[in-house]
Amino acid sequence: LVLRDTTNAECKSESSPTSVQKRQQKKKKRRTANSYSDISFNDKYKLTEELLGTGAHGVVKTCRDRMTKQEYAVKIISKARHPDRTRVFKEIDIYSHCRGCENILSIIDFLEDDDYFYLVFQKMEGGPLLNHIMKRGRLTERETSLVVRGIANGLNFLHSKGMSHRDLKPENILVERADSLIPIKLCDFDLGSAIRLNSNKTTPISTPELSTP
Repeated sequence: LVLRDTTNAECKSESSPTSVQKRQQKKKKRRTANSYSDISFNDKYKLTEELLGTGAHGVVKTCRDRMTKQEYAVKIISKARHPDRTRVFKEIDIYSHCRGCENILSIIDFLEDDDYFYLVFQKMEGGPLLNHIMKRGRLTERETSLVVRGIANGLNFLHSKGMSHRDLKPENILVERADSLIPIKLCDFDLGSAIRLNSNKTTPISTPELSTP
């Protein structure tokens, strides 16, 4: 297995802070349309039988674009179990603001109906980094160096946007390809990641099992 460092030295933002602010304002105006598209999820995508993950408010499955046949990962959130629309839209905004960084998961589409929110993402064939660690026991020095570089690159991009992850762990680091540990992408920014870096972050937000003594 030959590893090549495909990580850019620095993730670059697609636009200036001013244009980002203008884009945010436009997005807020478009919110009344309920989604990025005017058609329903089932009209645009077809779910497969592959289950990628489960959570407290929904599941992550594989879906296929009916026109292009491209596969994606879709996070299906039940409105009955997660009625907070603001939190869902916050997560969408965070991913949208992170476009342009190859070490942060890319959101492709967002749709909703009466019962569910559908967040469509790039499908990461390699799955969570944790699975690779548990399967292999340890990584080589070269692999570790490249993985850490990718993590640092993603975090640096977040910090440049005034955001912090606050729940970084192997489960929230996804591997893009099944045959290589790089590139990696950070995900799951729904736990306080929109906090400004110059704010007073005194509330602990993390996974209890991974907290330091």
